[in-house]
Amino acid sequence: MRELLEGALGEEVEVDVSLEYLSCAVEELELTGNRFRCEQEEDATVEGFRPNVQLMPHQVQGVAWMKGRESGRKTGGILADDMGLGKTVQTLARIVQGKPTSAHKKAGYRGGTLVVCPLAVMEQWKDEVKKKTTKGFLKVTTHHGPGRFAGECQEFSSSLYLITTYQVVASEYANFLALTAKDEDNSDSDTGEEFGDSLKKAKKTKAKATTKKKKASANPLCALFGVKWHRIVLDEAQNIKNRSTKAAKACIELLGKYRWCLTGTPIQNSVDELFALFAFLRCRPLDDWDSFREQISKPVKAGRTKYAMKKLQVILKAIMLRRLKTAEINGKRILNLPERNVQVVTCVFDKDERAFYQALAEKTALTMSKFMKSGTVMSNYTSILTMVLRLRQACDHPVLVSKSFASDPDAIAPKSTNAAKEDSDEADELADLFGGLGVAKTLKCTICSSDLDKGVKDFCSDGCRSIGRRAREASVEGSDTPPSSAKIREIRRILKDVKEKGDGGEKTIIFSQFTSMLDIIEPFLRRDRHKFVRYDGSMVDAKRQISLEAIKSDPETKVILISFKAGSTGEFSSPNHVILVDLWWNPALEDQAFDRAHRLGQTRDVEIYKLAIEESVEDRILELQDKKRELAAAALSGDKFKAGNKLGLEDIMALFKVSSRS
Repeated sequence: MRELLEGALGEEVEVDVSLEYLSCAVEELELTGNRFRCEQEEDATVEGFRPNVQLMPHQVQGVAWMKGRESGRKTGGILADDMGLGKTVQTLARIVQGKPTSAHKKAGYRGGTLVVCPLAVMEQWKDEVKKKTTKGFLKVTTHHGPGRFAGECQEFSSSLYLITTYQVVASEYANFLALTAKDEDNSDSDTGEEFGDSLKKAKKTKAKATTKKKKASANPLCALFGVKWHRIVLDEAQNIKNRSTKAAKACIELLGKYRWCLTGTPIQNSVDELFALFAFLRCRPLDDWDSFREQISKPVKAGRTKYAMKKLQVILKAIMLRRLKTAEINGKRILNLPERNVQVVTCVFDKDERAFYQALAEKTALTMSKFMKSGTVMSNYTSILTMVLRLRQACDHPVLVSKSFASDPDAIAPKSTNAAKEDSDEADELADLFGGLGVAKTLKCTICSSDLDKGVKDFCSDGCRSIGRRAREASVEGSDTPPSSAKIREIRRILKDVKEKGDGGEKTIIFSQFTSMLDIIEPFLRRDRHKFVRYDGSMVDAKRQISLEAIKSDPETKVILISFKAGSTGEFSSPNHVILVDLWWNPALEDQAFDRAHRLGQTRDVEIYKLAIEESVEDRILELQDKKRELAAAALSGDKFKAGNKLGLEDIMALFKVSSRS
């Protein structure tokens, strides 16, 4: 803590870890920030940018802040501006202004700037360089695909601006570990307590690290790990929020002088998500999991939040710059965007839909009751979350319940169970799985996730078999479209209103977590003569770009269907209507998706419709969203945090309440 605050405040101080000191430190950092915001009035023109590119006032201040965070002992931080405020352009400005010096090169930082981002935005980064910077000022290239191995190790010069993806970094880290594993020294097991022994061990560790780097630099399969980069930028840094994932471990191990995290949602679910960012940024002592767990994680989860949250706020105020779209400079909003109106639209089941949902809810509640009575709730967390997913699918359309998860890759993402095993009482880990379930290979009932007997397929009992049969009956096609549902009826109504009330330039995004739901929606769009395109995880990047160009430039293309997983990154500022078909338990992810439309370049008011089925699991999901908002606000802005505000087991159980309605 002392080292971190000394670097953050720019002076050596004797750190008092009392609560009074932490309070004063927060106030001092706020005053320092206010002075900074008032005094930084630099030219909006950036040398190296095209003459017609001017920074906005808040971007000028952001670039100045980034420059300050790359001075003295400071080596980067978190740029956490709200979506649409220009984190990319601010970072580009810092890159062109902060090129490596001869001292940096002499210290071994022979790589330039490495940008790690999701695949969906890789080409956007490359395009931003072309649009914003003077031709030839930056040597820019992408590092992706099988062709990246062809002799690129020698091309990682200090003038290079390299763009790659989280998947590539994770893949090359695996190669790096495999390459160096056989060289591990068995003498690392020595436990000498003498100073001389410790010093020898430290020297040996440093020598081994140098050897590993040399081996990696000579091997194109792990090229990224054979270079000391001048600057490393993680775009959409929430991608490493789970410290146990390959991507998080890989990014943390990259070698770099300056390290930056760009994210509009630093916290989505729990304070634990900040650990990976701290580890990447080398924020001692909280870059060590044991320290973070003892000082932050455990106290917050136990309801002892006052001291832990104060400490967290001190660190975040030191290393993070966060501005919302509603922030002001000299009494004026930093960004004058059109209005963003969010409304929860209640959808009503018809009689058959209600009966189907009721039967499914009763069956899942019965299974949950069995887990509780046997004391196996936590050991069956995957099955529990699978049942939650089935309830959510039933709110969209009955036919989804009968489909295999394998047919809907965007609904399921691999999830490590290490964290759940390590903290078996951590309900937030369960909540985190709502959007990325790890489905066991053991054969389970499609409806209730109970183990199937040998030789039995799909359903465990007559009750589940009946529900599955009714779901499949819903997939029987009528004339040219499948049967409708409450949400499809509402989607058609909204699109009709947009078409009738608009001026012809209105466009709409339809988000769903389930690509199979998008499949069901498509024929209704055709029947209603809406020209549409699609954007989901099963499409190759070239086809995604075609869809983006169509919704942006083709006046006849009015609708784009987007899977939530694929479309939570990227820019979609042409549409000004957003329909969220199924509620996402995490409001930060929803807001992130909404802000893809409500951003710079948007000229119309943005209307957002969150579809929800009354008296269903979605009522309870809305309540959970409110709890998550309070947690994020407490950590990021210093708001008061209510003890016991974390998601508990009772919240998970509440999702299985059965409606009293028949």
